[in-house]
Amino acid sequence: MPEGAVQSPASTIAERPVRGRSSVQDARPQATAAVHIAGLTKTYRSNWTLRTSRGLEPLNLTVERGEVFGYLGPNGAGKTTTLKILTGLLKPTGGQAWLLGESIDNVKSRGKLGFLPEQPYFYDYLNGIEYLEFVAQLSGLGGQEAHRAARHWIGRVGLGDRSALVLRKYSKGMLQRLGLAAALAHSPELVILDEPMSGLDPFGRRDVRDLILEQRQRGVTVLFSSHILPDVEMLCDRVAILLKGRLERVATVGELVNGGSRHVEIRCAGNALVEIPTLWAQVLTRAQHAQETLFTLTDESQLQAVLAHLVQNRAEVRAVTPQRDTLEQLFMAAAAKAAIHGAAGVSLSSDGTAPREAERISA
Repeated sequence: MPEGAVQSPASTIAERPVRGRSSVQDARPQATAAVHIAGLTKTYRSNWTLRTSRGLEPLNLTVERGEVFGYLGPNGAGKTTTLKILTGLLKPTGGQAWLLGESIDNVKSRGKLGFLPEQPYFYDYLNGIEYLEFVAQLSGLGGQEAHRAARHWIGRVGLGDRSALVLRKYSKGMLQRLGLAAALAHSPELVILDEPMSGLDPFGRRDVRDLILEQRQRGVTVLFSSHILPDVEMLCDRVAILLKGRLERVATVGELVNGGSRHVEIRCAGNALVEIPTLWAQVLTRAQHAQETLFTLTDESQLQAVLAHLVQNRAEVRAVTPQRDTLEQLFMAAAAKAAIHGAAGVSLSSDGTAPREAERISA
């Protein structure tokens, strides 16, 4: 600005930061990002005590187009808060986010979005077809197109024989299937599912898994939260672990699982009374079961020596099976570590792409 010039009110307003929002000019998403979150926070205030609590610490996260992304955490970790902010149901206290390149402040960001909330609301006086036609038209489909989509999706989720039944007579699992159909009826490019397996029997879970894999094959991005970790391990390209509102880790399932501990299970017939030498006291354990004896070896380099020792002592070796930690075991280890750090007053990293070494998930 030239010396002596008076700054206009308009330019002053334009340069003034918006209260409650961090500067995100340099944090805009790349074209490959379906979801991009920069410094997103949420703070709650009690109307009774006026005390504030942080529901979501500064969150930085990117979900690439076409991937299935799992969002994990125990109850109260901030998963639903994050998803409600992304879908416009909650306003963030700070930070910014984009869906398919559009800011969540813009209603256009939800034009190509399909969403299944944790506790969806249904008009119980409608039947299944009427409800799907209604939500399809709300999502921008014309009358005939909405009717065709409703017919297709009610059959696709296994409710074709209940299409004329009013929703008040649907079971919880049937409503969950219908909610998933409603999220997909308008062929969205991004699907956000909050606990999609909730209330489903094993057959329903299998159908939902198939639908998610089908969407990935079509190039649709799927972001979903879940407590059913075997399903997450089966479906997801990457996962994020959220603990007490903080992002603990973002990685592929393979990176998480392969980074955990490995051990070998050696199963022997009957009651194999084999003494464990002192040399292996720290790496080899023995457990007696009804029909077999199980030896667990945590040092794979000693496998051949241990097998030779068992055979020498006339143990009948039936199976040698390498094992690794499951995603559930790693998740529980991360939760326990976060509780220890929290009790010690240690701040966990909020950057899921490069957590401090002491905060990594390990066995």
